[in-house]
Amino acid sequence: MPIPTADQARTISTYGLQWNRFRIVREEEDRATFANRTGLKPDDLAGRVVLDAGCGMGRYLRLTAGARLAVGMDLSEAVLAARDLTAGMENVAIVRGDLLRPPLAAGSFDHVYSIGVLDHTPDPRGAFLELARLLRPGGRIAIWIYKRESPIVERIMNAHRAVSTRLPLWLLLALCRFTAPIGLVKRRLMASKRRLAERSGVALHALTIGVSMHPDAEVRVCDTLDWYAPRYLSRHTVEEVRGWFAEAGLVDVEDLSVGQVFHHEGQGDGVNLAGRRPA
Repeated sequence: MPIPTADQARTISTYGLQWNRFRIVREEEDRATFANRTGLKPDDLAGRVVLDAGCGMGRYLRLTAGARLAVGMDLSEAVLAARDLTAGMENVAIVRGDLLRPPLAAGSFDHVYSIGVLDHTPDPRGAFLELARLLRPGGRIAIWIYKRESPIVERIMNAHRAVSTRLPLWLLLALCRFTAPIGLVKRRLMASKRRLAERSGVALHALTIGVSMHPDAEVRVCDTLDWYAPRYLSRHTVEEVRGWFAEAGLVDVEDLSVGQVFHHEGQGDGVNLAGRRPA
């Protein structure tokens, strides 16, 4: 594996901790998320060579059983969890590597997907261009990253993370566990038909914007850590990301977020595009 740059040390520590501590597999939700954010169906994968770029613990790799070869790549020791989770899947290979300098040959893959990973790199555009380079002629890439919010929300998020990213991970994890009930309260208030309760939920959400509202308590802790811990968490516009696709020479670019149905309320949306390398 290429030696990562010093500024990625927090990323390596965060995701090594997160995905070896939280083995979050939610079969129905994972399938819905994978279908939404990659636009891939089982028939699309059959006999193909696939890359999960930033595979984490490998929960989406588990859904690539029909592929001829599915490679999962991650920068951190999450690869240990991914190997464990995909044990017995003979078509799966796990590689530890940096998306900015992937240890993979250009033109190797029919499908590349990256779900919520590029925005945690020092250079999301550069990482995307590296991934696009790995596509075979006619190959397809799909990515999901955080969407840029309004200026006031961006300021709130940046202020929160200016503090959280300086905390030791053990302390931040403890705080994420402590705040998990707040996510459930936000979820219930914001779903209320009473305007005062609903507005109270919105106000609470503004104050605790990174605290997950997932209905599953363990996932809430994991998702909250994912928001507050990494050094890098960039947000982008659709127009900006379309520019990356154009720069990479990709065609048939589609917005996968149109018409998506989320597995649960509060799951959120993002910039979710796919495109192909010309045949």
